[in-house]
Amino acid sequence: MDESPRPPQRFDSLVVRLVTPAEVPRFNELLDQHHFLGHSLTGRVLRYVAVEDNEWVALVGFGSAALSLGSRERFIGWSEQVKLRRLRFVMNNQRFCVLDRYRRKNLASFVLASTLRRLSADAERCYGDPVLLVETFTDPSRHEGTCYKAANFVLIGTTSGYARRNGTWVHHGEEKCVWVYPLRKDTRSLLAAPFDHPIIATRERRTSMVDLNTVVIDGQGGLYARLCKLKDHRKKKGIRHKLAAVLLVCAAGMLCGAKGAREIAEWARDLDDEARERLHCRRRPTTGELVVPSESTIQRTLRKVDKEAFDAIINETLYDTVMRNVPEAERDDLSQTLRYPSTEQDESDVDETKNDSSPRCLAVDGKSLRGAVQDNGRLVHLLSVLTHKERVVIGQEEVDHKTNEIRHFRPLLENLDIAGNLVTADALHTQRAHATFLVEEKSADFLFYADGNQPKLYEAIATLEEQKWSKPYTESGKGHGRIETRTIWTSSEVPESVSFPYVAQVVKIMRKVDDAKTNTKRYTETVYALASSASASAPVLLHANRGHWGVESLHWVRDATMREDASKVRSGSAPRVLATLRNLAIGVLRLAGVTNIAQALRHLSRRPGFALTLLGV
Repeated sequence: MDESPRPPQRFDSLVVRLVTPAEVPRFNELLDQHHFLGHSLTGRVLRYVAVEDNEWVALVGFGSAALSLGSRERFIGWSEQVKLRRLRFVMNNQRFCVLDRYRRKNLASFVLASTLRRLSADAERCYGDPVLLVETFTDPSRHEGTCYKAANFVLIGTTSGYARRNGTWVHHGEEKCVWVYPLRKDTRSLLAAPFDHPIIATRERRTSMVDLNTVVIDGQGGLYARLCKLKDHRKKKGIRHKLAAVLLVCAAGMLCGAKGAREIAEWARDLDDEARERLHCRRRPTTGELVVPSESTIQRTLRKVDKEAFDAIINETLYDTVMRNVPEAERDDLSQTLRYPSTEQDESDVDETKNDSSPRCLAVDGKSLRGAVQDNGRLVHLLSVLTHKERVVIGQEEVDHKTNEIRHFRPLLENLDIAGNLVTADALHTQRAHATFLVEEKSADFLFYADGNQPKLYEAIATLEEQKWSKPYTESGKGHGRIETRTIWTSSEVPESVSFPYVAQVVKIMRKVDDAKTNTKRYTETVYALASSASASAPVLLHANRGHWGVESLHWVRDATMREDASKVRSGSAPRVLATLRNLAIGVLRLAGVTNIAQALRHLSRRPGFALTLLGV
C-alpha cells in the first residue's frame, strides 16, 4: 500500500468574483436547491460565486450584521451608542454553500479566504464603507463550522436562542455558534474607539479626518502640563492670564487654522464655556465668567516668552510623540549602531541581517521668515531637523545674523538621541567637523551632498571612472503633471582625493523630469553625495535622497497654507514662536495621518473640541 503523502490540493484555475445582476436568478435558484435556508439575504447584500473551468462550484452571500449580538458586543467592547454608528463596518456571512458535485478537501476554506480578501474593497465600492469585521452563525446540530475554523474564524460564543419576527423577539430555543473574522489586526480598537479613525470616516471626510484615538500628546494634562514648565518672565503686577493658558490658546487656534494673534483672538472669542475650561482660561472674579485672552495679551505674550525654552518644549513633545508611534523593535534598533561595534563587542557578533532594514532618516535644512525683517534689515532664519517619514520637526535653532547655519548644526543635534539614524543635509553642511560629530559622538550616519562650494571634492567624485560605479538602480513616479525618473549609482571605491572623514561610499543620482502629457523632457540634473554607511544599499540611499527634499513640502505648507512669509510679525520672540506653533500644528496632523493639511485645518476650525483632544486637553 502506498503510504506516501498526497500532493496538496491546488486551485489555480478557481476564481472568486461578484455575481452580475443578470446572474442573480441563477444564484438564488442554486441556493434554494442546495442550502437549507434558501436564498434570502438581508440588508447590504454582496453575492459571490467561485468559478472553476467555467463551472460554478460555490456560492457565498453577505448581508448586514445582526442588530443585537451579545457575544459580538463583548468581543469588540463597544458601547451601544458607538455600535449604532459603526455597525455598518460589520457584515454577516449569511449564506455559504459548496455545490455537492464539486466538494473536495480544502475547497471551502480556500473559497472563503479568497472572498474575505476582496470583501472590504467591494463593500466600499458598492456601499461607501469598508468592512472591518465579518460575523457568521453555524447551527451545531447541522455542522461544526470546520471550514470557518480552517479559514481562521474565531468562535466567540453562542446566541441566546431568540429571533426577531414582526418587530418582536421570539424565543425559538435553537442556540447557534457565533464566529467572527477581523479583517485588520486593529479591528477591535477601531470599532470601539470613541472617535472615528480616518479609515472608517465617511468618504467625504476621509482625506481630512484626523485620528483622535491615537495622536494625543502624551502625559496627564497634555500640552498644558508641558507648557506649565515654562518660566514666566512677565511682571507679576497686572497678570491676569497664565502664561501656559495663553500659549495653549495660541496652539489650539493655530491647529484650527488661525494664522496670527488677531485670528487666534477672534477664534477664541467664539469658543463655548466647555472649550474655554479645557483651555484653562481664567474666571472673572466678580461674575465667574470664563475669559479668553485678548489680541493685545496674545501679542505681548508671543513677544516676551522665552523662545528657546518654548521651542525646546514643543520639539520634545513632537519627538516623544514620534517615538511613541515607532514600533518597539524598531526603537531598539535605533538605540545602537551596527556599523561601529563597541570595544567590548566583536564585529563578528553583529547581526548582519539587520543591515538590510532602512534606517530612520532625518533632514537638516534652513528657512528664512521673509516677512520678519529685523531692524538691521536681516530676516529671521531658522535651522530645523525633521523626520523623513513623518515630516515632523523635532529640533529647531535660530541662526544669529552674525553667523550662518554651519555653526548651529552641532547645537541643533546635540541633545537629540539619533543613534543609528541617517542624517541628510545639503552641500552647505558637507563639513568634516559635522561628519566627525555625527559618527563619533552621535553614532549616526550621514548623506552629504557635494556641490560647487567644494570644487575639488565635487570633481573627485564626478570624474570617477565609469567601471567603478555599480549597476544603476532606477525608480520612477508620476504626479503633478510630470514623470520623474531617478537613477542611482554607488561606489565603495572612494577616490583618494576625497579627503573626507568616514566616507564609506560615494553616490551619483540622476533625476530626469518629463512632461506627463506631452512626454517631452523638461530637464535632467545630476547630484553627487558622500555616504558614511557601507551597508546602505542603493534603494535606501535613493529613498533618503528623495526624503530629504520632502522638507520642501513642509516649507510649502507653512508658506502657502499657513501664510508664514506673508506674516509681518517681527518683534521680540514672536516670529520664532509663531513658526514653532506652525510646526506643532503640522506635526500633530502629520502624525494623525493627514495628507491634506489645508483641508484638515478647515475641518478642525469647525470642530475646536477635536483640536483640543489632539493637544491632550
